[in-house]
Amino acid sequence: MKANYITPQEIETLDYSNFVSLVDERNRCSGGLRSISDIIVNSRLGKTSRVLEIGCNTGFASINLALMSGCFVIGIDTNNNALDLARQYAKKNNLENNISFVCEAAENLSFFDETFDLIWVSNVTSFISNKHSAIREYIRVLKTGGTLAIIPIYYRLNPPENLVSEISKAIGTKIDINTKEYWHNLFTNIPEISNVSIELYYERDFEYLDVSDKINKYIISLLEKPHLDKMSIAQKEAVEKRANYFYYLFNDNLKYCSYSIMLYKKTRGEKEAELFLTKLVEND
Repeated sequence: MKANYITPQEIETLDYSNFVSLVDERNRCSGGLRSISDIIVNSRLGKTSRVLEIGCNTGFASINLALMSGCFVIGIDTNNNALDLARQYAKKNNLENNISFVCEAAENLSFFDETFDLIWVSNVTSFISNKHSAIREYIRVLKTGGTLAIIPIYYRLNPPENLVSEISKAIGTKIDINTKEYWHNLFTNIPEISNVSIELYYERDFEYLDVSDKINKYIISLLEKPHLDKMSIAQKEAVEKRANYFYYLFNDNLKYCSYSIMLYKKTRGEKEAELFLTKLVEND
């Protein structure tokens, strides 16, 4: 998406995915670099590891997984504009030989069975209609003993219906009021998969902070990006207006939300039940 060719009226109708491409925002996963570091350590990624990111967008997670672990990464997305920006980002970081970006959908992956040591899906499964089909594909291309890493966003408090409706409109996908338990059940009860199971082996929960006092400064930094210099005053005003709409809306929504880092291991055979469960004790 060429920043100087889009009209102000078109800018004001962009969904969030296309807006991110327009302003070249990295679109970080929840927790940013801290989440990436946590997953690298606990999935034991290294220079010989092969990683697939589902829904890579403009490449933040893919690039940083490669930078921080030395692994080889393939990122897929259905947004060609975002993929172009991801390739530029990889080139800036001298990662052309460590990373590849491909346009394809999660529900019909082109890769062979048992290709990857880690499948990174962050929160993208929220935006996929046929979730079971996509998850079956995640598991198919994941090596036995490999890790499926998800960072689902879910509601810990019941949000107003009009807020959820507006969020759905903003991102161009209907959002359901899902809980953490929903995500557990979704990823551990996949129909039509025989002799394969995935078991949760690592989990950490987080809540979002209210960042309303930081949004204006963040938007100013977006407008200072060099590729937006060719925009007219009217275009920049439209970008600022659209950014205000997205970021204040998302901040209001995330007050009701939490996210978790969940790591699942793929094994062969039926999953064994666990009786004596434990929980982490947080010391003050």
